[in-house]
Amino acid sequence: MLRKEFQQGGIIIMKQHLLKNTYAAIVALFIAMMALPTTAQAQTKYDLEICGTWVTSDNCSDLSGIYGVEGTVKYDPDSKTLTLEGAKLTASICIWSKIDGLTIKVSGANELDARSAVAISVRAPMTITGGGTLNGKSLADCVILIWNTNLTIKDCIVNAKGEYGIKGKYGSEKLLISKATVTAEGKLKWGGSICDFKEITLEDCAITQPAGARFDESKHAIVLNGEIVESEVKIVPTKYDLFICGTQVTSDHCGDLSVIPGVKGSVSYDPYNKTLTLENAKLNVEGDHSGIESEIDGLTIKVGGTNELKAENSAAVTIGAPATITGGGTLNAESEESCGIYALETNLTIKDCIVNAKGKYGITGQVGSKEKLLISNATVTAEGRAGSICDFKEITLEDCAITQPAGAVVDNSQGAVVLNGETVTSEVKIEPITKYDLKICGTQVTSGNCGDLSVIDGVEGTVKYDPDSKTLTLEDAKLNIEGEVDCIESEIDGLTIKVSGTNELNAVDAAAIVDAPTTITGGGTLNMKSEKYAAIYAARTNLTIKDCIVNAKGKWGIAGYNDSKEKLFISKATVTAEGREGSIRNFKEITLEDCAITQPAGAVVDNSQGAVVLNGEIVKSEVVITRGSDGINTPTIDTTARSGIYTLSGVKLGGEVKDLPKGVYIVNGKKVVK
Repeated sequence: MLRKEFQQGGIIIMKQHLLKNTYAAIVALFIAMMALPTTAQAQTKYDLEICGTWVTSDNCSDLSGIYGVEGTVKYDPDSKTLTLEGAKLTASICIWSKIDGLTIKVSGANELDARSAVAISVRAPMTITGGGTLNGKSLADCVILIWNTNLTIKDCIVNAKGEYGIKGKYGSEKLLISKATVTAEGKLKWGGSICDFKEITLEDCAITQPAGARFDESKHAIVLNGEIVESEVKIVPTKYDLFICGTQVTSDHCGDLSVIPGVKGSVSYDPYNKTLTLENAKLNVEGDHSGIESEIDGLTIKVGGTNELKAENSAAVTIGAPATITGGGTLNAESEESCGIYALETNLTIKDCIVNAKGKYGITGQVGSKEKLLISNATVTAEGRAGSICDFKEITLEDCAITQPAGAVVDNSQGAVVLNGETVTSEVKIEPITKYDLKICGTQVTSGNCGDLSVIDGVEGTVKYDPDSKTLTLEDAKLNIEGEVDCIESEIDGLTIKVSGTNELNAVDAAAIVDAPTTITGGGTLNMKSEKYAAIYAARTNLTIKDCIVNAKGKWGIAGYNDSKEKLFISKATVTAEGREGSIRNFKEITLEDCAITQPAGAVVDNSQGAVVLNGEIVKSEVVITRGSDGINTPTIDTTARSGIYTLSGVKLGGEVKDLPKGVYIVNGKKVVK
């Protein structure tokens, strides 16, 4: 009995363990099941498709990976903004949206190419905006189709061409076009360019093509003479985000803005190209207005001739959206109490022109939180009592440099032009730099840096270039460079390399390469070494070494290109050259003046080979050419091995003795006086 009870008790205990394990398994399974929805919920799917692919929280930040998408395409779910920047979408349906309040922000030029359906399918209220351009086409349907909802097109350019242009689905939809340029064309017969809308509202814009076209509520479309328009409909803004001397620019007078009080000369605005043209213009404004005030994204201010802008209490030029000043002319902008030019939380480019700005501030951002200033190949002077160029997040000088005050630099940590750490308040002058056909350690020599090239990476000591005399001066300098870069690379015709003291050039590639006639001189020493190339390489040009000491060592010591035209002239100089593939070679002609080969014994110049040779072979050991040697004992030529006529310096001559001028020669190994 005890045994049986024990067994029964064991069975009970086993059952309890089984139940306990079962409960644990159920709990674990429940936890796992709870975890599954959590994993699924980690990815949020939005009511938005791009080229047939759903936009989710995983891919929304970069949609360029979707098949059919090129350029920048991204979606911000917090602001419900789809951004297209230089994008191209190719699919049956490029954009499908059911997001209430979606904004499509276009920047730059964007292309939507719908192959078999619509480019944009609008299923909930949507706005297209952003200042850029959206070009849409459909081969078989309409470009933009609105389904029982509303569409707004604002502050941008939209071009739509297809079987229909822009179309409502049921005729109950509303279309608002505000300060935008829209062209729409529906080529389908019995179709329409802009049609099937309950309401079309044009805000600060008007239909300009076809002339006389209008919206007809009864036909729910843009019509001409009672018929729905199937040709191109063009709608353009009538008011622009541009004020001249306090007056808003409109389509009525944009072609001639000289009618505005305070404006003289030629001033016009092209809304399609967003270009404000000033030609020998004068803008004088009083009170709190600017001469030019713009919020046009991508405005170009094109200046021709000399233009004067003067303001009292406001900036002469105020820009609230990215703008470029260019054109080749001059713009003088002055304000008595404010800024010459004011970039309000936006970017400004000054390019290929002359700009002079003066005021309490010269050229300024707001607080330097986001504004960027780019000055490219332009002459700019700026003077401000509180700051000449200041309050930018970033200032970039492209092909130009600060020339006044001396020592002033751009300091982007302060967002200003500074001198000795302080924002400059005197006149700042920025001028285009001239690029010279000369590189030092891979860096272009320009009018901006030529006075002190020691600032270049890899350069120590005194290195400078004088463009007037075409002289590169090296004084106790060291140039060290790695990679496929030369210490000195020149295409300057007539360059003089003036060496003073002891100078060293070390490179993996050529220590010096000259592509135009060059002279090395100056009385100092130039030590040049290349690991894999020529120490000195004269590429299809002539090289002179005169009145100095040059030591060259590399795969080649001193070399021409292929001995077709290069000439080497060594005068009153001491030269050593050593090259594993030839110490001095590949020249059409080598001439020694007031110097001679002293090592190796018996080596001579052989212009038939364009090289220094010994026993008929190009020398690969060290060649020493010594200044002032008479050379009589130098070319000890074995008459059995070598015959011919040589100068005392060891240069082989052609012809016969009878044809030579008077002098001393080595003929078949013997000294001959003629």
